Amino acid sequence: MLSRWCSFLISCRWILVVVWIAILVGAVWLIPRLDFSFSFGRLLRGDGERVQDIREFYRTFPPSDGHVMISASSGATLTIDDLRSAEAWAEKYRSLPEVSEVISTKQLLNLKLDGYTLDEWARLGGTGKEAIALGDGPGMETFKGNLISRDLKSVAIYLIKSKGTSSWKLHRAVDSVTDLPWENAAVRTVGTDYLLDEMGRLLKADYQSLIFYEILALILIVPFFMRSFRRAYLPILISWSALMIYLAIFALAGQKFGILHLAGPGLILIIGLADAIHLQQKFDDSRARGLGVRESLRAMFQSVGRACILTSLTTACGFLSLLVAQHEEVHSFGIWCAIGVLTAFFTVIVFLPVALAIFPGKGAPVHGRKLLRTDWLRRCAIPVTALLVILSAGIYRIQVDSSLERELPESLEIVQHANWFADQFRGLDRIEVELNADLRDPEVFTLVEEMQNDLRDFQGISGSRSYVDAIRMTLAPDVVDTDDGPMLGVQALGSGGAFPVNLLNRDLDRACIVFYRTGDFGTEAYESFRDRIGEYDGELPGDASMKLNGNLPMFYDSTSTISKTLVRSLALSLLMITLILVFVLRSFRLALLCLVPNAVPLLVVAGISGWIGTPLHLGILIVFSIGLGLAVDDTIHLMVRFKQLQKENPLSSIRESMDEAIVSTGFAIVLTSVVLVISAVCFLGSNFTTMRWTGVTLLIVAVTALLADLIVLPWLIEKFYRPLVRKQKSEAAVAT
Repeated sequence: MLSRWCSFLISCRWILVVVWIAILVGAVWLIPRLDFSFSFGRLLRGDGERVQDIREFYRTFPPSDGHVMISASSGATLTIDDLRSAEAWAEKYRSLPEVSEVISTKQLLNLKLDGYTLDEWARLGGTGKEAIALGDGPGMETFKGNLISRDLKSVAIYLIKSKGTSSWKLHRAVDSVTDLPWENAAVRTVGTDYLLDEMGRLLKADYQSLIFYEILALILIVPFFMRSFRRAYLPILISWSALMIYLAIFALAGQKFGILHLAGPGLILIIGLADAIHLQQKFDDSRARGLGVRESLRAMFQSVGRACILTSLTTACGFLSLLVAQHEEVHSFGIWCAIGVLTAFFTVIVFLPVALAIFPGKGAPVHGRKLLRTDWLRRCAIPVTALLVILSAGIYRIQVDSSLERELPESLEIVQHANWFADQFRGLDRIEVELNADLRDPEVFTLVEEMQNDLRDFQGISGSRSYVDAIRMTLAPDVVDTDDGPMLGVQALGSGGAFPVNLLNRDLDRACIVFYRTGDFGTEAYESFRDRIGEYDGELPGDASMKLNGNLPMFYDSTSTISKTLVRSLALSLLMITLILVFVLRSFRLALLCLVPNAVPLLVVAGISGWIGTPLHLGILIVFSIGLGLAVDDTIHLMVRFKQLQKENPLSSIRESMDEAIVSTGFAIVLTSVVLVISAVCFLGSNFTTMRWTGVTLLIVAVTALLADLIVLPWLIEKFYRPLVRKQKSEAAVAT
């Protein structure tokens, strides 16, 4: 069968070259169709019931904060004239057909104090140039940090887009307004959609730069190890072809690139390159011994073909184990990377032999004994093992934390504007609390006000709004604080023409309490905040209840779920890889020994994270599951060669067989680890926190896996596999 396959590849090599070129041309034509848009929806693999609950919640309490927020800042405290100018400025945006509503300082100018509006007071007894002064009463939260900045030097207007208008049309319309409310005003435009659009743009830029620098680094560095342009560039060409085919399939399927998918192309490239390097080295070794092309291909497949199949299988298992994660991005990432691994395998297994048949060369054996001194490696076993144990010990200090804002670098202008807006006004994102209770009940009113006053000072919370604030603004304090105050306040709100539908319903039995978060509000802070809400829920009277609702709580709950489901993913990956190793090595004990050095990189990653006090980001958690599949590849190549040598020379000692296995496969193992390091370094230049931490994690995995395979694993085999070897020796002696 193998001979027929080699004969087919040689006899049909030119036909396969034509097919190869045609596939690449089609791939290049499809790749520009790749979609890099970013969406919140893909961050959630929502359970349908909860998604419906959130949709119903937003139908009841539509957000009124606007799709785009625009602020204008002055160098001094604002005056009434400034507010009037800001209102005239807001009219420019009201005239846009893409905008259905503008929430502006008109509300503040029309605020009645002792029977007169703020604007009327200025016209009656002032010039309009007096600096405004807002009190610190509870009702002032409606304006302070909302329409007026906390330092009283900036105003903000909130634009709500027209129905059917896309975000990019709204943004283009907003950008078309170049007028300023007053001379030298500093204008900042922010919004969640602006951030998402920026993320999409950066995704595309990161993808292009990542692939470019990775291929460039491989082209420049790999030849120094291979000492031949042919030996260096044939594997790179084949792995690049595999990447192009994968991206074409991705585009043809209509998939969208997310943050995690950005890691896929780089991983596919190095996985294909690793297999190509192992195969080509064995082909060149055979050619150096004087074998023909057909015989060299056969020897190549016999020597490492099985190992390449197994490494692709274990890596695919590592990616497929992510399917247990209840998260849309992780779920899709696992499926498509598994598809990419299979694409890389079939591309390498078909087109590399074709390339070698056309450009066979004379071969050049690798002098592994000079490059890898096994006696030196053996001397390093104890200190290296001790170092890895110490690094792994930091695992007891690890924490898991995540935040959407932390994905983007602080140097971006849009991020700086968003941070400034959160400091001076409110955060861009809302955390809604759904309250189900009789809103006229004084006890409920008092508890809600107490909760707001308490949680406004919570870390990462920049402000809040509720029907309590609206009542405080409607009634005098001495009326609100009576037993009938809440009922009178709710009735007053209901009788007005501007009923706050975003804060309570007309049946007066449901309310939405809005808290605004900043970039410091990560997973850990969210869980603490959720627990505090639970405490207040327990203090409500009767059947009244409150809970977190909306998109952001679902995002945070989804992120927390990742840390839990990825443990199952890792366990599933471990189980599948163990079964594969048992099948390949025909020994459960040997399979367990092989898992020890492959678990070490993951323990070291967690340990280093704990020692330096850095929470486990999403990128680290993802590599935890796929890292085992990547780390075990070199182990499989080493152990498959070790078992072959044992079978060929049953009387050899375990040390002799292991030393020979290291010499014959060590160079390829070192080179594939160098390739992984190169890829990891390229990830470090990403704009996204997740991708940078993916690079750091891959770098640690590559280095520690190499040390574990060449130093720790041989020491474990010699110490704990010896009885089995003695049995084999005795059986071989009897047979002779």
